[in-house]
Amino acid sequence: MNKRRIIWIELLRIFACIGVIGIHAASQHFRDVPVNTSVWAVTNFYHGINRFAVACFVMISGCLYLDRKRTWNLKKLWMRNILPITVAYVFWQVFYALYRSLVNESLKFGSVAFFKRFLVMISDPYFHLWYLPMLIGLLIITPMLWEIVNSKNGKQWEEYMILLYLLFKLLPYTVKAFPIPCREHVMNLLNTVQPQMVTGFVGYYITGHYLYQYGVSKKLEKLIYIMGILSIGAAILLCYIRAQQTGTDVQKFYENYTIAAFLWGSSVFLFFKNHVSKIKWNEKQEKRICFVGSCTFGIFLIHVLVRSLLHKAGIDSMMISNTFIAIPIVIVLIFMLSFGAVVLIKKIPVLKKWIV
Repeated sequence: MNKRRIIWIELLRIFACIGVIGIHAASQHFRDVPVNTSVWAVTNFYHGINRFAVACFVMISGCLYLDRKRTWNLKKLWMRNILPITVAYVFWQVFYALYRSLVNESLKFGSVAFFKRFLVMISDPYFHLWYLPMLIGLLIITPMLWEIVNSKNGKQWEEYMILLYLLFKLLPYTVKAFPIPCREHVMNLLNTVQPQMVTGFVGYYITGHYLYQYGVSKKLEKLIYIMGILSIGAAILLCYIRAQQTGTDVQKFYENYTIAAFLWGSSVFLFFKNHVSKIKWNEKQEKRICFVGSCTFGIFLIHVLVRSLLHKAGIDSMMISNTFIAIPIVIVLIFMLSFGAVVLIKKIPVLKKWIV
């Protein structure tokens, strides 16, 4: 058995990685097909149902990095945790900027137009790479958070911070999506207090540690499952209804900062912690699971390139008339090809250490 890795967390990591791919596979034609078609309805479904992915990734980081058994040394934190993520971010940000400039926009390498476009592209994280700077930010404040959550009254402090996150981040973001009377004034009231420590992904980070460290009662667990399923289902339906009303694509009811995404992500996290964790695996199966889990960071980084190459080859969510079947096929293809690419990259020592 691999004692350094927790199997249910590795399985959740793999599942969340597939979920991220699911979001991006479904989003390929999210904005370029009419919203009154069955194709858009299906993409909206897959776009929403996979919204647990980012929440679970952050929760996994929280339960591992804030674990009371871990001790933090600032030099180790920056050299072993932050530096590798920073290098990977810079590499892939530059790589995707070059790829888009040369391949997608067909600009001549070395030309003024290429140089200008390249500078624009590297100035802002590519659409999936935003996760890395966010994670770096969480790691930077992790030693402080660790001291808080592992103090004598750590459980109470975590409950307090999760409550603040719900009140000052998730609630205002969710309310903003609804056309309530005097919405501007209501939002002004909700945004009167904005504690910066709870307005990003810190709430998910803390929640992951709390659910891992303390868990919840059976009754509350069942309620979270019910609320998670109902909220994400309602969010998907609301996106569809609003899209029909406005004639444009809508995803604001299940985005990462909505209560629906929070409850859905918490449901999936709890299910893996309390139920998937009870599955027995033999030593060989555990090694395989841990290896695939160790590849998920690289799969996350490279899957957008694989998606683009498949799209250019005519393989995407609209490659067949049945989009409901096409999207899972594309997800599997992207995951397997990305996994294969990461396995190959891992055979190269320098690249293995710094870019996957």
